[in-house]
Amino acid sequence: MRRVIVDKVLPWVVFALFVIAAIVPWILTAVYAPRYTFFRVPIASWFVLGLSGLLLALDVAALCLWRWFRAARRELVDLKKPPLEVEIPIVYGHKNLDRAEFLAIIQALFGRSSGAGYLHTTPLPGGYGGSTTVLVDLRRGQEDGSTSRSYVVKLGDRREMADEHEKFHRHVLGQLKHAARFYRYTEWESLAGIAYEFVGLGRGHQVQSFYQFYQGHTAVEVAEMIGEVYAHLNRAWYWMGRKETEDLYGEYRLLSKKQRHIISHVGEIVDEDDPYRFNFAGVQGRLRPNLKPTFCPELDMPWHDPVAFLRTWPRPNLNVPVYRSIVHGDLHAQNVLVEAGPHGQREAWFIDFSHTGNGLSGDRTREALGGGVPIDPDRGHTLRDFCRLEADVKFILTRLESEDDLRLALAFERELMAGGLSLCDLPATPPPTEALTQERFRQAWLVIREIRRRAADYLIGPDDLRPYYLSLLHATLPLVYYHQDQFENETCERQQKRYALLAAGMLCSQL
Repeated sequence: MRRVIVDKVLPWVVFALFVIAAIVPWILTAVYAPRYTFFRVPIASWFVLGLSGLLLALDVAALCLWRWFRAARRELVDLKKPPLEVEIPIVYGHKNLDRAEFLAIIQALFGRSSGAGYLHTTPLPGGYGGSTTVLVDLRRGQEDGSTSRSYVVKLGDRREMADEHEKFHRHVLGQLKHAARFYRYTEWESLAGIAYEFVGLGRGHQVQSFYQFYQGHTAVEVAEMIGEVYAHLNRAWYWMGRKETEDLYGEYRLLSKKQRHIISHVGEIVDEDDPYRFNFAGVQGRLRPNLKPTFCPELDMPWHDPVAFLRTWPRPNLNVPVYRSIVHGDLHAQNVLVEAGPHGQREAWFIDFSHTGNGLSGDRTREALGGGVPIDPDRGHTLRDFCRLEADVKFILTRLESEDDLRLALAFERELMAGGLSLCDLPATPPPTEALTQERFRQAWLVIREIRRRAADYLIGPDDLRPYYLSLLHATLPLVYYHQDQFENETCERQQKRYALLAAGMLCSQL
């Protein structure tokens, strides 16, 4: 009751006093001015005038006291509120986050202004990206099972997220009208997070990573989605493409600079007593490019050891004409999301723009420029996008669990190599080899067929596949140091990394 009186009556009392103190002197002036000069005004008038000034001073003091009282009471009320239920949203599913700091970033992204009291996070698995991607459902109450709004949140290194934020507005926003929008960006010490808002996202819609979509849909549906993905890229990035002659070995020189890191991880998938290890530390002039790991099931396949290839990075220039444009350059399974509506409609989205330009992250670009590598920060050739996604399909999404699976995967790789870049010249039905009678390899065949069919439009010399093969090598070799969480289990990780190493050796034989 007292609180109501203070809040409602006191302001009116202060206002009345202010009116009286302001009006009375003017009334006195109007009444007595015609009868007296200024110095002969009656003492009573001076008394009323002084009293009015005092009332006005008390009025101002009361107003200041009232404002201080309101601020103090508001602070006291805020302190008594349960902070986790009113000010900071409660996050469920935070155990899926890689780092504890990511929890604070999510709470900062969706604070009190979002109107949500509870945030439900679900991981969106995909390819190796050095970051965590989650789907966040905003809910008003703990018992409210309906999702009010959903956002995709990407969490990672502060510099990478800042690059992504800047390059989205620079390269994407003006070119791709139907694009994911940034909802909010926030930083926390060395980390940062970006929340994405989707144009078509609504109640009943579901967001999946490309990894989830690939696992849950038929090969035909996935191939159709590939077409939609590259149609978006064509409108957003490739339209500025132009022909230029480039030294491919110079452009991919950063791959050779990673040789120690790659070789150390190759050592983890090669047996300790394998003679193949000779190429790890042997004298450069005595390296044996014909050496294969003992786990290689095929003796007659095309081969040039990728470790030897890296250690003797080709000295001569490989100058060939390529298409260069503003390109995404890091299109893999984690960077493609598929929004599925309740009636079967689908929409493809991109959530990584940090590599837009030359195909390298901001850190890699600075490293390359510091090392004297001639790289244009804003332009790269278009083939990287196709090769990165093909590598994910083969070495992550096509699951291998045994030595026999590895044998089938290599047979599958030989069929791809024989088909060249344009698999569209082959029938949609894969050849009836032992590997391609299995659904997992049939699906990979049809999806890669669609990827290469579209990549062929950006290959200037149809008979010279080296630009594509070198780009594919650049996407394949790093698989050996991908984090184990990107694979189904430890057995799959070992076999799929072995597959990537052997496939890289087949590519080196063509270069």
